[in-house]
Amino acid sequence: MKGPAAGKSVFTDEKGMALLLTVMIVGLLVGITMMFHQKSWQNYRQADSYKTNSYLRTVAESGINIGTELLYKKKGEDPFDSFLDSWATLKEETFIPLFDKGRLQLVIEDLSGRLQINSLAKTGGTPGGQKKSGKKGGTSTAENLRKILYQLLLSGEFALQVEEDARDIVDAIVDWIDKDDNESDYGAESNYYQALDPPYECRNGPVETIEELLLVKGVTPILLFGDGKKRGLADFITVYGNDGRMNINTMDPLLVKSMDSQIGAELATAFDLFRKDKTNKEALADPGWYKKVSAWPGDVVLSEKLLTTKSSYFLLHSAGKDGSRSYYVTAVVRRNGDGTMEVVHRKVE
Repeated sequence: MKGPAAGKSVFTDEKGMALLLTVMIVGLLVGITMMFHQKSWQNYRQADSYKTNSYLRTVAESGINIGTELLYKKKGEDPFDSFLDSWATLKEETFIPLFDKGRLQLVIEDLSGRLQINSLAKTGGTPGGQKKSGKKGGTSTAENLRKILYQLLLSGEFALQVEEDARDIVDAIVDWIDKDDNESDYGAESNYYQALDPPYECRNGPVETIEELLLVKGVTPILLFGDGKKRGLADFITVYGNDGRMNINTMDPLLVKSMDSQIGAELATAFDLFRKDKTNKEALADPGWYKKVSAWPGDVVLSEKLLTTKSSYFLLHSAGKDGSRSYYVTAVVRRNGDGTMEVVHRKVE
């Protein structure tokens, strides 16, 4: 009885060990399979993401090409630029027939309708009689632009605490741009910036990017880019162009109001409606068309030295979108005298 019983015990133990070993092997294989599947899935998602991003980048880049070509073809149409042109209505275009999947969103802004920040210091001088231009017989373009910027800052649309802040900022921007190291009454030159931590030099030359203005005394991120409640100065100024002229057909109504204190909100609205009325399109060729606006005061005359109806610089916002995925490209293009277009700045976001 002892022999068979002992043999059965050994046999049973061997079967248990075999079962345990089998379970361990199966568990190991399952773990390896799951790891392999997870790795394969990650590789697939990465490959799919790369493929989608590459496609959306192509869509976005195509948008820049489409916008540039559209602006180029404009030379064969009216010899002036306005919100009645086809480039100004692209935001409503879907471009669905052009792409198998995803969609293109393209918006073009006219930078020539903004105040040229680098034209503030063509002579010296800021509101309040700071740096003098030394010229006789009239106000210079630079002086006029400084007054407009000053009034723009005082509009109540920006994050400024007191009126003196506007004066200080205009002076500081002029000092940053002009070539000399003579400090304006309320501005700042290198001696001010060298005392900061970390110290840096005043540029004493043209501003190269809008973001550079954050280095200027008094210019804060909220002032420059807004905060949802207040508007950003960046929407009204440009670093492109050097003749001081703004396209009256595309400039923001707030800029128009800043050109003369007699232009109130109601008149600015009438001004904007006039230039967006298709029946007035032919009139927009002449910078003096604003005088035809209903109820326009006869004694309000905008400086001809500051106005134009032709644009040279445009900002293109192009986005390739597919569901929650997006790829953004922005570009600044310049229209040359012969009508050809040239990309002068490109940024991928």
